[in-house]
This record gives sequence, structure tokens and C-alpha cells, in this order.
Amino acid sequence: MDFNNFSNVSFIEKGINDLEKITEHDRPYTRLVFSKEFYQARDWLGEQFNLLDLAISKDEAGNLIGLYKSKVKTDKVVIIGSHIDTVPSGGRFDGIAGVVSALNVIKYIKEHDIDLPFNLAVYDYLGEELNDWGISCIGSRGIAGVLNEDILSRTDSSGRVLSQEIDKIGGNSKLLNGPLPIIKNIIACLELHIEQGKVLENNKIDIGIVRSIPSISRYTVNISGQAGHSGTILMNQRADALIVASEIIIFVNKLALKLSRKSNQHFVATIGKINVYPNSAAIIPGLVELTIDLRAVSKNSRNEFINTLEKKITSINEASECKATVKDIAYAPYVEMNKDLNVLFKNSSDYFGLSSNIMDSGAGHDTAQLARVVPASMIFISCKDGLSHCPEEFAKITDIAKGTAVLIKMILNLVNFK
Repeated sequence: MDFNNFSNVSFIEKGINDLEKITEHDRPYTRLVFSKEFYQARDWLGEQFNLLDLAISKDEAGNLIGLYKSKVKTDKVVIIGSHIDTVPSGGRFDGIAGVVSALNVIKYIKEHDIDLPFNLAVYDYLGEELNDWGISCIGSRGIAGVLNEDILSRTDSSGRVLSQEIDKIGGNSKLLNGPLPIIKNIIACLELHIEQGKVLENNKIDIGIVRSIPSISRYTVNISGQAGHSGTILMNQRADALIVASEIIIFVNKLALKLSRKSNQHFVATIGKINVYPNSAAIIPGLVELTIDLRAVSKNSRNEFINTLEKKITSINEASECKATVKDIAYAPYVEMNKDLNVLFKNSSDYFGLSSNIMDSGAGHDTAQLARVVPASMIFISCKDGLSHCPEEFAKITDIAKGTAVLIKMILNLVNFK
């Protein structure tokens, strides 16, 4: 079966092109959650929902929803979609491909007047990307009931309180005290996403069917020293916080390399955010803040990393004039996708003669949060050179169309899903 009979390539391409234009002009492609660009993109998505005659709403977690109602009276729902926010200077396809694909699914269902025994909802999950509040997957965490008061009360660098931003965009943070009521009616949550790696491209595979997503932990490390004049304080009299931070950065990298080889499973640790104060060429750094991003399939490897890091911090504090502290700011556990849904995704790929492969994800996704409470699964399509979270991120429209066709066939297969 030709996938082009299901997907609309021009429709997908137009959606991608429309959203890429909604960006900070001086650093494409940037559409941070709660920014004016993000609000503009949500307005665009609302217009698409209206064109498809979908019922538009927002839930307590601030997720934007376009609902295609079943012709039979039912509360049961299948959720498709992804996210439209980006990282700073991020890509054109991360999240966006999944949202545009979901719109194409609705377009196909409507044009072919297909009766579904369940409602079909397109979600733009709020704030999937890691942000200035130190938390990712805001909307899907809200559905799963894991946005606690500590997270909701956080402020960003501009002093904005997360709970207040959720309320401003149409959510209700006061009701985010447990899983949202909708979960009892969810048949399946499905997501299409670019791979953000090279497995599919290198092996010339059309569809990646995700088996699992690793645990994701984030920590802030604060190193306090003493700021001072760079010309007058002698080298042996300094408490330079950046020197100690450099030692920790190198230590984290070496430890992660060791544990990744030892476990022979997915294990990565990254320090990609560093704040130095007062950040002046003529002043010795008095304070440094680091953020560690840790992703591990193995619980034992994760625990060994944390324990070893804490010992290193203790030894630094004993030997240095600087003092370092570690704070846990976010955690999402290892999760597996629903095996029955993965079988249906395999059948859907086979229907079009598309090659597929069961694979693990190194990146976190909204579907990982939802898989903790409801049946969920996701598919990957190839992206060029595995590049993502950068302006060079690129996916072929035809590859998105292939994934969209699989997603449409998956929806049709769900009619008989038990």
C-alpha cells in the first residue's frame, strides 16, 4: 500500500513552514514556552483546529487540545500529538513534526468520513523542552499527576512563577494535585517524533518503534568561592569557583564514560549549562552554577554515578577553600512503552511495506510521562545526521509522511484494540 494515499505531503510541508516562521528573529528556531512566540504559535494551532472543525479546549495543565468527536456517545479517547515549544536556537522538527502529523491524521479521518468508536484528541503538550524553571514535559507531567508544589512554585530568572504562567495560559494549577480525570478514559497516547539520533538513517530504516525511555535526572551544582581582583590576589591566595567547577566537569565526563562502558547500556551525563558570577574578565569567579543532565537505563549505574559524584564533592569540600553543594531538581523514571501498542505499530508499518525497528530512546518525551499512567507508545522517523536541538536539525517531509501514514493506520487498527 502506498503511504501517499494516506499522508498529505503538501499539508505537512505547509505546517512545518508556517511554524518555522514563528521564532525569535535573531536566533532561529527559538520558541520558548510562555514566550510571545509561543503564544503566537498556539494561536496558529488554534486556527488549524478551527479549520478542521475540532472542539478546542485547555486542560488544567495548560495543554492545548483539539477534539474530533466520535459519532457515538463515548468518553473514551485516543490522544495524538506532541509539542510546539523549542529549546533556544532549536530545530524546525522536534515536536513540531508530531503536531503537524496529528493534524494530518484528523484531516484524513474527516475527508474519508471514518467512524471511530472513540474520540480523537490532538494535544500540544505544554512546555516539553527543558526551560528556565529546570523542568521539562510540564503538560504531560500535569496529566500524570507529578507536578508537585515544589515544581509549581519555582521562579525563573525573570521572577515568573511557574504556577502563575500555567494559569495565565489557561490552565488551573490549583487542580494539579494528582492525575487528571481524563486518564481513566484514555485508550492510548501516541506520538510521532524525529529520532534525534543516527540509528534509522545509518541503517536505512523507515520507522523506529520505541521500546523504552531511560530515567532522566537533573542536578544543580553550586560552587561558592570568593570573588576578588584578578590582578592583586595572588594565585596561592585564591578561592576560584570556576577552577573547582572545571574539575567537576571533567570528573563527570570521565565517570560517565566509565559507567557507559561498564553497563553496556544507554548511559550519558552532560553539563550543558554553566552560570559564572560575576562573569567579568577582571574578577576572580566567586560563584558558579552547573546543571547536570543524567540519562540511564540501568538503575545501578545511575546510583553508582550519584554516589561517586557525592564522594567527589565531599573530597573537594575537604581540600578546597571553595564549597560545592548538589541539589536534585528533576527526575523521570525509566519507562517502557506498551507492548501491545508496539505490535500494532509494527503491523501498521508492515501494511505499507515500510521497514521498522524496535529501539530505545535516549531522549525524554511527553509520551514517557504518560506511559506511567496509561497505555502509550511512540514512533521515530529519521533526521539528517542525527542532529537535533540545533538550527541544522532537518527531517525529510517524505519521512514525516511515512510516519503519518503509519499513525493513521494505527488509529484504524485501534478500533479493535482491547
